[in-house]
Amino acid sequence: MATEATAAPMSSALDADERVEKKRLKREAKAEKKALRQRQKLENRMRLDKRPEVRMAAKLEAQEVIDNTLVDKAVEHIVQDDHPTAMPTQKEQADKVVSLMDLSMTQFSLTMISYAPSSILELDLSHNCLSEIPGLSQMKNLVSLDICRNEFRSLPESLRELPHLAQINASRNQLRASADLLVLLTKPPLPSLQSLDLTFNKKLFTQSLLDILSSSLPSVAIFMTVTSPPPKGAYIGNSPGERDPLLLRSQLEPFTTLELRKRLVETFGHEPYSNYGAPPPGRAEVMGLLLAEYAKLGPDRKLVRSLGKPVPDNVLEKVQRELESWSDRYDKFQERPMIKASKYMILRSPTEAEEKMIQIGSRRAHSAIRKYQQNLTLWEAAKEAMASVDKEFANQFTGLAVTKGFVGSPHIDTTNIGPFYGLSIGDFEDGTGGIRVELDPLTVCEVNTKNRLGRVDGRFPHFVGPYDETKTRYSLIFYLTEGEVQPKTKAVFGEIIE
Repeated sequence: MATEATAAPMSSALDADERVEKKRLKREAKAEKKALRQRQKLENRMRLDKRPEVRMAAKLEAQEVIDNTLVDKAVEHIVQDDHPTAMPTQKEQADKVVSLMDLSMTQFSLTMISYAPSSILELDLSHNCLSEIPGLSQMKNLVSLDICRNEFRSLPESLRELPHLAQINASRNQLRASADLLVLLTKPPLPSLQSLDLTFNKKLFTQSLLDILSSSLPSVAIFMTVTSPPPKGAYIGNSPGERDPLLLRSQLEPFTTLELRKRLVETFGHEPYSNYGAPPPGRAEVMGLLLAEYAKLGPDRKLVRSLGKPVPDNVLEKVQRELESWSDRYDKFQERPMIKASKYMILRSPTEAEEKMIQIGSRRAHSAIRKYQQNLTLWEAAKEAMASVDKEFANQFTGLAVTKGFVGSPHIDTTNIGPFYGLSIGDFEDGTGGIRVELDPLTVCEVNTKNRLGRVDGRFPHFVGPYDETKTRYSLIFYLTEGEVQPKTKAVFGEIIE
């Protein structure tokens, strides 16, 4: 009994010692793992980063780590050598840099590479047509991956199997914000990632997404092209209706940033942006450069004029009665709030509305038919006016915009498939309140549409010219959104009067 009594406390003491030893080993393993991660990051910075100040900072940080005995002599050897060598680990043989850039590839295979996958340190697949990378997970020692300018809609799942991956350039792809993207990058984070370039992916554009990634990956440099909300200085005003239409900048705002860059090159002789160099300047800088070039030419662009085709008086009287009746029926009616107008209504042709109802059965299609029926006499009067000038188009147009008090609002009609006709009626002065449209980078044309139908291609920037806003101005816009897209040739189809 005495033997059994003494054996129990001895066994308990051994169990306690084992627990202490396990905790100690666990702490050491954790510290070693942390030191290894730190060692990999420092090595990657010193080996791969092209900025000398970053390499120097990495050296100083590594020296401090050495002084604190958190890394071994291998890192100390790197710090002492201006041309660091590989760590004496499995990565020691990973020294191959592979470039398959700009080969118009639609598929990738490991057979294209003559090296063992584990020997590849950097892989450049940029400027191709790839959407996946079979065999990527075998490149266990990969540090840098460049898939810029491809067709990836999502990042490869195998990225999580690359423990040393420090740099990813996925700029100019078709990446989309999704739960899968966030899980891949943050749950858990890729262990060695230091730089992530997601710029110029049109579906990755919100500040909220950048904030999520930045907070989840605080040690990673993340690059994204944020357009929502627009960066400071990218635009003036939140909508066309808020912009002063007589300002050149307001007239240029409808263009995309790419189109503005193109104008700098083609009109003002700037050097074209290289697809292989640094990223291009943002919209605010491009707009500033463009406005500076215009300022050298003078305060305003050249203004020319054109006349629409006159509508018979008896038809005009019928149209005006219908417009006044429409205005009386609707105290407030603004279906396009981005445009500055006291009233704005869109009528769809019954054929277009019925086709949409058949295709999607939407309540909006039912609503469009009801609205058309409620304004049938207005539609018929407008169609009669259109037929007096262009009978063929009178049977083709699919939409009719009915407005009162339309002011300025430079914009582009992105859903139109061809030119439109515009007619304006009211007691405003003839020769004012026409449709102004850009003929070319240096010329604007005002089409007189008072009691006339002028043909204009709304796919060019256009707006309503100035008029006395205390007077009444109604307008009808006849346009096409269904059918075969017509070529975009010229902005104005009437005779130009210098």
